[in-house]
Amino acid sequence: MVFFLHKPTGFLAHFIESMAFFENLTPGYEAEKLLPEGHQDLIIDLTEKPKYIFDNDTLDKKQKCKSSWFSGARKKLITIDAGGTNSSMMVIRFHQGAAYHFSHFPLDEITDQVIDTDLLFSSSINDLREEILHTFGHTNKFKVVEAYFTNRLLKTEIPDVIAYSTRFLAASPTDKTIKQISDKCGYSQKHLIHLFKKHLGLTPKALQKIQRFQQVLIEIENSNSINWTQLSLDCGYYDQAHFINEFKHYTGLNPEKYMTEKGPILNYIPISKTASA
Repeated sequence: MVFFLHKPTGFLAHFIESMAFFENLTPGYEAEKLLPEGHQDLIIDLTEKPKYIFDNDTLDKKQKCKSSWFSGARKKLITIDAGGTNSSMMVIRFHQGAAYHFSHFPLDEITDQVIDTDLLFSSSINDLREEILHTFGHTNKFKVVEAYFTNRLLKTEIPDVIAYSTRFLAASPTDKTIKQISDKCGYSQKHLIHLFKKHLGLTPKALQKIQRFQQVLIEIENSNSINWTQLSLDCGYYDQAHFINEFKHYTGLNPEKYMTEKGPILNYIPISKTASA
């Protein structure tokens, strides 16, 4: 397998967090749980084999994805195809609040959904896919993607209130309140919620909860020995039951079970069981 990660520079860096290109991936398992992170992703599949989204409980196939698709912000986990044999993809991850400036579509309408990119980007995304396929070398492929999004981008910036608020919450998701952000920005809480839903697909409270959960995952990865009670308190949960319930909501597992099933990549949990046909 080859894997390359690219972070745009210049103006585009305010909108696209990263681009990942890989080819000849054969993971050795059929599906994986993808945990909520609060981002939107555009996936361009560079093979002809369709990929699937599975029911989280039964692992039955419930949605087929082919060529390219857009994953809205998620408030719950999703079970996705691990890619099969010799998988190859380009994955574009947008900064929180930035995908709206390319789609010009209220992103709360596709929260917890995966949709065909044609619905947001028209048939031009198919032209982009073809150009990637016929471009040699990962560096040149990234340049093709950057050119596409630069041309599509209106010369605007993410509203200051969105950029500021997401940074404010991320800096300390345990003790920052929506009222504090509202007071600092001068927006009513109602208007702030409206902007968040439109640009991020999530309310401020939903994003805060996801950021707090992500903080837990990072603490787990960085700890040699975990005191679950202390960890839950440090990350802003008011008691152990609150922590466990929220953790199970986002992972489908209790914390101890998560430790035995998590994979080497943060936010991906491999599933070895064969998915139902």
